[in-house]
Amino acid sequence: MSKTAHKGYTLQFTLSLLVIVSILLTAIVSGYSALHANKQSLSTSYLENNYDYAKKLSLNTTELIESMQRNLHAMSEMASSQPFTQRALDLWFEANQYFNSIVIVDTRQNIKAISPANTGISPGARLNSQQSLKAIELKKPLISEPYKAKSERMIVLISSPIFAKDGTYSGFVGGTIYLEENNALSSLLKEHFFGNGSYVFVVDQGKRLIFHPKKERINDLVTTNTIINQVVMGKSGYQEVVNSENNSFFAGYSYEPLSGWGIISQTPTSVLDRPLKKLTDRLLIQALPLLSLILLIVWWFARRISKPLFTLARFSEEAILHRAAIPAQLPVIRSKFYEVTQLYQSINAHINLLSAEIQLDGLTGLANRKSFDLVIDEWQDKRIPFSLIFLDIDHFKKVNDTFGHVTGDEVLKYAASTIRSVSREEDLCFRYGGEEFGILVKHGDTGLATDMAEQLRKKIASGTNPTGSVITISLGVSSSESALSNKQLIEQADQALYQSKSEGRNRTSVHGFSTVR
Repeated sequence: MSKTAHKGYTLQFTLSLLVIVSILLTAIVSGYSALHANKQSLSTSYLENNYDYAKKLSLNTTELIESMQRNLHAMSEMASSQPFTQRALDLWFEANQYFNSIVIVDTRQNIKAISPANTGISPGARLNSQQSLKAIELKKPLISEPYKAKSERMIVLISSPIFAKDGTYSGFVGGTIYLEENNALSSLLKEHFFGNGSYVFVVDQGKRLIFHPKKERINDLVTTNTIINQVVMGKSGYQEVVNSENNSFFAGYSYEPLSGWGIISQTPTSVLDRPLKKLTDRLLIQALPLLSLILLIVWWFARRISKPLFTLARFSEEAILHRAAIPAQLPVIRSKFYEVTQLYQSINAHINLLSAEIQLDGLTGLANRKSFDLVIDEWQDKRIPFSLIFLDIDHFKKVNDTFGHVTGDEVLKYAASTIRSVSREEDLCFRYGGEEFGILVKHGDTGLATDMAEQLRKKIASGTNPTGSVITISLGVSSSESALSNKQLIEQADQALYQSKSEGRNRTSVHGFSTVR
């Protein structure tokens, strides 16, 4: 049984519950921290590995493009001295498996030779793409943007210009990469080293996909992926990203400078689910025996701690109720559990005995601000009519500056004594703060409070105070009858006091009326 009749929960039960909850929360926080740290470590590892892989592919792609360009340049050098026969072109194509097709084009975009023969285009046909025209106009090596060719294929054209021995431009040698078919580029990019749903894709400067495991996505425009925006600006790095299909990935990206392509290697973040689940299971299995042992120890200690506190609670109860001397030996009770509640009640009783002292102002012996707040709230709640007098010692700073703070304290005591002398037994005299005092006039209307205020003002002014010179006060009066709340009542008295100050001091003002003096 965890609580005694009509008393509340036992200390043993509360301590056990508190420690159990603390242990469980600690275990949860520790487990979460371990999982979070492990997740961060794995995430960083995947991000860095994808970045390294993207960099490696970028370097390999650069080497592949350079090899392609050297191959085409060698062909253009040969074509500048003698025309390529179809047989020679076929042999060259078979020996260098870089491209899906090789084509030799003159300055009018007419095909002079093409290999292999099954491309769907024959020698003599004319190319009409902007990319082939651009290659002729530039008369320089070119890596084109992806475009749809005459054969309806999506291709990238890599070209090398042909110049005759006299320097006359006579066309170009072009190698084509069919983006939707197997080629040297796709062979390089298609296999990801993780093999766990990871894959590589490539975008060009226009943010179009030129390589993707899903062939149907080639030539798609992707503008919402943040890393694509980074890589097309020539940047390299890694970050966690949500792609255009709303899937989360660990992505590394690298810029390939020759083509201006961006190579992105990414791994789905779901790869962490399995290792994190295994780690969670392992933590639970390892923690349960230790947790059980700790709980057993905590229960034993809670029992040991609660017994003497229970005895103390009984003792304090006896001391308060019977005011008896402390017994030589405290009784031991094992079957009743109300330690915490009784101990609290006993301590609370002692606190109540001391409360009267702590509610007084230490210097003047009047009620302090806390007592004022309690009494005014009580009277308002009980609908007791009353008035409030606020008063302030005029030029009190000058008293302190002239006579010193010790004399200033004596002046405050003198004011407090005079306030007591004019008040009634049922009234509350209080120090509001600093040199500000007040009187709560119980069952007193504005007239009674004003008379009391005037009597106090005159008595202060005519009395002999510690400074030996004249001390005056300014007063403000308000009544609960004209105020909707205690806050408003205090504000009204404060406004009346301010009126007395502003009209020359040493006078009493009533809220809503002219100054009395």
